[in-house]
Amino acid sequence: MNRKELFEYKDNKEWVKNRKSRIEEEYESIQKMIATYGDNSRGSSSIQDRLAENLAILLDKKKETLDFAIKLEQDLIDIDNVLLKIDQPYRNILTSLYIDGKTLVDVASDMNYGYREMTRKKGLALKIYDDLCKMS
Repeated sequence: MNRKELFEYKDNKEWVKNRKSRIEEEYESIQKMIATYGDNSRGSSSIQDRLAENLAILLDKKKETLDFAIKLEQDLIDIDNVLLKIDQPYRNILTSLYIDGKTLVDVASDMNYGYREMTRKKGLALKIYDDLCKMS
């Protein structure tokens, strides 16, 4: 584990959310197809073939997303566990910047630090994070 996973935390969480939503939409579409064509025993074989093909595609996408989501969620848990080992205010700085997606200026203002002081504290927070990751 390294800084890259921390920097990508928010974006990866959003990707999984969006991907799951898209798969649910596709699933609903296929459910409608099944309702329309699945019960029709006189349906043509081309319709049945398209239905089977779409179901196979959906299952592949769901498996791909699930595999990635499981790995990603474990990475997010690992990041959270490292963050829990970091003393305040450094934990709040990293959480605000990389988990919540706030800007450095906003975090400095929220925590009543000047911008320069915040940049130093951010650098120290990242060093602490890196050191803990090396020990893991």
